[in-house]
Amino acid sequence: MERVLVTGYGYPAYKAAQLVKKLKPEVDLLWITEYSEEKYPLEMVELLLGLGESPADWSRIRARVKTDFEKNTRMPVIAPVRVKKIRFDLQAREVSFLSNTGNMNYFFDQAFIFPEPAFQAPQFAPSGGLLWPQSSCVEHVVNNWGHLEAIQVVGNDMSAVQALACGEKSFEWVRSQNFFSRQVQFFVDEYLKSRGGSISICSDLDRESPETEHEETGRTVVYCSRPVLDLERLKAMGIDSPVEYLQDSGVYIQDNICIAAPYAARDYPRHPTSMEYSLQTGLFAVQSLLGDDPPRPPQKNTRSWNMAGLHAGSAGLNPQQALEKGFSPEWAIVSGADHPLKEAGHVLHLTVDKDSRRILGAECAGREAAAWVDMVGHLVQENAVLEDLVKQETVSFGFGLHPLKKCARILENKLGSRILGINPTELEESYNQGAEFFLLDVRSPEEYQRIRISGAENIPLPELKKKAVQIPRFVPLVLYSRCSGRAYQGARLLQSMGAKQLYVLDGGMELWPLANETEQEAGSGPIVVPSGCSISCC
Repeated sequence: MERVLVTGYGYPAYKAAQLVKKLKPEVDLLWITEYSEEKYPLEMVELLLGLGESPADWSRIRARVKTDFEKNTRMPVIAPVRVKKIRFDLQAREVSFLSNTGNMNYFFDQAFIFPEPAFQAPQFAPSGGLLWPQSSCVEHVVNNWGHLEAIQVVGNDMSAVQALACGEKSFEWVRSQNFFSRQVQFFVDEYLKSRGGSISICSDLDRESPETEHEETGRTVVYCSRPVLDLERLKAMGIDSPVEYLQDSGVYIQDNICIAAPYAARDYPRHPTSMEYSLQTGLFAVQSLLGDDPPRPPQKNTRSWNMAGLHAGSAGLNPQQALEKGFSPEWAIVSGADHPLKEAGHVLHLTVDKDSRRILGAECAGREAAAWVDMVGHLVQENAVLEDLVKQETVSFGFGLHPLKKCARILENKLGSRILGINPTELEESYNQGAEFFLLDVRSPEEYQRIRISGAENIPLPELKKKAVQIPRFVPLVLYSRCSGRAYQGARLLQSMGAKQLYVLDGGMELWPLANETEQEAGSGPIVVPSGCSISCC
């Protein structure tokens, strides 16, 4: 009888054991996991963060989370055996370990190993400093939560910031990069500021030590570490031979020994690991060795955060990544209120390939962003095209069209009618370089009077056909509305009347507050933009 070993603790190992039984129910399967002395191991931190609870409550709910997880992993056919001192003899295909009944040996044909990660500190972090998400750091934050006046987070791990945002704890975040496109990142940063945070960008963070507060100020400094494959731990387990890297996915395979360690993938600094990616990687590893059909590599670059009700996440590729991989990306962005009667908002950025119309990825933030990430991740995994999204049944959580459908329709306009999108940065650069264009606001007069982009003329969409003669014929036209839906309708109408050089402002007025210079109109006439300033509003 074929023997299969699964080593490791956690949801990915549990799902891997399930898949082994599904693919080959006749095998002799043993799942062993080491006792963990850590109070807050990495997986526990991931689960607690996903709940969106304040760290002030983590010590109270930790036992419940652990119990719930263990209940879910107790299957009638298999359950993990708790062991210590695991040691492999790869040549003999043998593993030895210490269980409650004494020393045990098990001979196997295939083995799937899900090791606990080590944590690699940034070069500039002081010895003995607090390294997130090490158990000791998390435990310190939890135990001292009521006494922490302010925290400075240094690094690009958003999970540390996520925990602080859930607890509405004052903090400063020093990072070297943005996680999202400019508009989505602005939306997320504004939310973090509303939860007591401040943002600082240090472009050389990986090479230089940023200025951090001294202990006498009362500020706690947390440095973001990087989970990595613990080679020393593997060597202690008898796994010290070279391993072959498989498809840049964080899966290592050698002689039917598979190590699933997505946090060790080469692109980690750009695309942090997640529980879902760990799961997909583990299942891919199992199917690679046991499945009859060629498996599909896990969908990478899918991540979401729950910051006390606001979800933010991404799936697939953003435009820059798509360009680097040889695609010809086009994108659309929509934003607005979740519901006409509620203040909560959202923003969604969808990317497709111009040539194949294939859906490449999305970035989003809002109450429903986690569901959008899952939906887009599935579409990317299935190599879906724009028409598949248009036809898909989607239910909006408020009134009106689902944001993904809005993005899809905007992209159909962009790809099929020679109506181009222009983002705020491009419009600003055109203005500062003295380019001539006609800025047309197609919203209602009431919306226009309340707030508008300086220099824009207002012709409401219902009156556009009748007043088209007022629009210059031989200069580029830039149309905008609240979130660009009406602007595209107006552009199509003008195009049918013979207009050329048509542009629509991506995201519309909803996203203009991200400009550095903002001005409000209070019924006193047009806003005048001084030379050299951004065209802007709020």
